[in-house]
Amino acid sequence: MEKSENPRLSIIIASEDTSRIEDCLNALRGQVRSGEIETIVVVCSADGTTRLIKTKFPDVKFISFSSRKSLPLLLGAGIEQSTGDIVAITDATCVVDGNWISEILKAHKTAHPVIGGGVEMAIRKGMINWAAYFCEYGQFMHPMEEGVVNELPGNNMSFKRWVLKRGQEFVQNGFWKTYWCRKLQEEGIQLISKPSIVVHYKKSFCLGSFLIRRFLHGRCFAGMRIAKVSIFKRMYYIAGSPLLVFLFLARTIKAIIPKKRYRKEFILSFPVSFMAIVIWSVGEFYGYLTGPGSSCNKIYIH
Repeated sequence: MEKSENPRLSIIIASEDTSRIEDCLNALRGQVRSGEIETIVVVCSADGTTRLIKTKFPDVKFISFSSRKSLPLLLGAGIEQSTGDIVAITDATCVVDGNWISEILKAHKTAHPVIGGGVEMAIRKGMINWAAYFCEYGQFMHPMEEGVVNELPGNNMSFKRWVLKRGQEFVQNGFWKTYWCRKLQEEGIQLISKPSIVVHYKKSFCLGSFLIRRFLHGRCFAGMRIAKVSIFKRMYYIAGSPLLVFLFLARTIKAIIPKKRYRKEFILSFPVSFMAIVIWSVGEFYGYLTGPGSSCNKIYIH
């Protein structure tokens, strides 16, 4: 087999500004081997801070937007500019583990094209932060089972380049991870979980921004879901919406409690988690009823 001249791995890091990117890049610095790894930062900033960061990390490629962009658009721009045989995505709210790159490369020695890892909590204070973590990434908290799964975290997944030819409608106009993965699954491509590939989540929330984020995500999810379904399927989703709170509540409890970690934090933050589940459910119902509106353009990192 002829050896590829492309880098083995392209790492895409989405960031709304440069204030949080340095920790992320420092964590990667000792793992990157020249010529084998391509690092691309896609950032919504073109100020002097960006130029300063560039001087500290001269081997990193920066793609800058002067205005705020959604997370899918940032990731999509990075993927479009990448050249590696394998593409890994994360964002500036995460710091990767010390062996993150080597574990990704090891995992991709198998034939599986789409592989994700674990997401561990880095900021262990604040009930809002805990609720956000449990609601969005609790299922990816260790311990995790290795093998075929239904979902992968959008801030810790990688894929072989050839698989981007599948489900292109969810890649070309931004990278819509959830629907792209579902399309692949429909075509018989499995999603693989590899617990040894770890990122540490360090995002901090205030209650208002967290709940707004949940509503927008729920509405966008539903709006995209009904884009190509019949009116009868749409009515089915609308009618079933009152059950969403109970479904999500059961999923969250099932994902967290058996892991036997952070049970105290889960119980103390549960009122916020419950609010977040209700708000997502309302957003999803509203999306089924009215469509996505502008919600998909507001899926921001922060």
